[in-house]
Amino acid sequence: MELKNRPFYERLSFDEAFVGARALRLTELIGRQGDEFFQDVGLTAPSRTTSTILFIDHNGPSSLVEIARGLGEQHQLTAQRTTLLEDLSIIKRKPDPNDQRRKIFHLTKRGAAEVVLIEARCREAINVFDDLNNELGFNLGVALDAAQKALSQRSMMERLKTTSDEAKLETAHG
Repeated sequence: MELKNRPFYERLSFDEAFVGARALRLTELIGRQGDEFFQDVGLTAPSRTTSTILFIDHNGPSSLVEIARGLGEQHQLTAQRTTLLEDLSIIKRKPDPNDQRRKIFHLTKRGAAEVVLIEARCREAINVFDDLNNELGFNLGVALDAAQKALSQRSMMERLKTTSDEAKLETAHG
């Protein structure tokens, strides 16, 4: 990539610190290509909503809180996705018969039809990501999960303290 077309942070001497920006760019690229991948078979649901649709299909009618917890997502993100899916008539919000304040999301007939296509396309996506993993020489999904787990177990701040302490020891003994 030509220098001027590269993201600004890639021109910095400390560009390796921008792992989050790189992960976000990859997420956006996969989302755009995932939408094309879905549209190719007639799906109308954006690829980023797949997990929400499948959660409702596999778990039955669910509240916003149940969906967010089940997917390990923030409430606000789940609310945005459910609103989008309602606008596309893929899910419908109904009052909970046991608690009128609580709303439950159900798949519509259109949503149920999309599930069949989504599941088939996800099976095909396995081959796509196997090809990518072979090209990379490692399993990207496993690496992403491992990175998340590692940072959850030992945060960036904890790692900074550890590396700072090690640098102090090296300076004292070096």
